[in-house]
Amino acid sequence: MDLTSTITLNNGIKIPRLGLGTWLSNGKACEHAVTFALDHGYTLIDTAQAYENEKQVGRGWKASGKAREAISITTKIGNTNQGYNRAKRSFEKSLKNLQTDYVDLLLIHWPNSRKFNETVETWRAMVGLQEAGLCRAIGVSNFTIPLLEELYRQIDVVPAANQVEFHPFLYQKELLVYCQEHQIQIEAYSPLARVKFLDNPVLETVAQKHGKSPAQVMLAWGLHRQLVVIPKSTHETRILENTDVFFALDEADLTALDRLDRGYRLVKGAWAPPTW
Repeated sequence: MDLTSTITLNNGIKIPRLGLGTWLSNGKACEHAVTFALDHGYTLIDTAQAYENEKQVGRGWKASGKAREAISITTKIGNTNQGYNRAKRSFEKSLKNLQTDYVDLLLIHWPNSRKFNETVETWRAMVGLQEAGLCRAIGVSNFTIPLLEELYRQIDVVPAANQVEFHPFLYQKELLVYCQEHQIQIEAYSPLARVKFLDNPVLETVAQKHGKSPAQVMLAWGLHRQLVVIPKSTHETRILENTDVFFALDEADLTALDRLDRGYRLVKGAWAPPTW
């Protein structure tokens, strides 16, 4: 693998294995991070309506001078935009903000487990948007196994991806195996666990063994576990460091890293499924 490596989704669309996350990235810093990343080999940029930075992402990718077909853009339908008509209207605004005629991957940001009918209607709208060529693939984010099953029980379209918090300290193996069996690609947000555990002795030992940083080891672990990883940064040195992660971990490394799992979930909130 290298920075050009892709993975094929269940509808045949290819997306990069590593991308730039933009959560909490705003203003000129966000624009510069997007442009810098694209200028240094990244081809996947991940944003969301709720991040309130789609305009900055749009300006950033335009400033890079890259051809639209050479990059992959992901955005997400915000919580308050769920429902058939609201989802479609909000997506039209997203396309305008992103300065593009289509996105490569469109996700439902959170399941509305209390009013799941709104989530189903959002999914119905997204199916139509994909059929119209306005998004190349559609998927979800923060979905549990029961919610995935309920979604495609009601609409017979299996999501292409499920973007969730995933790192060695939250190794969601059951969800990963389930999604692999159903050809749903797991994308890892917060793959560095918001840098809270970089002084972990196991990470440090594996990092020293390979001449890498603990952060690079965490990203390499995600790639070895067949994830798409989306680390966020606005700092040039970190953006570059996060690309030097395509190195081999052996079975002893992977076993040690797997055992770091503590079920430590950093992302919680009112929209979180009650079964978390």
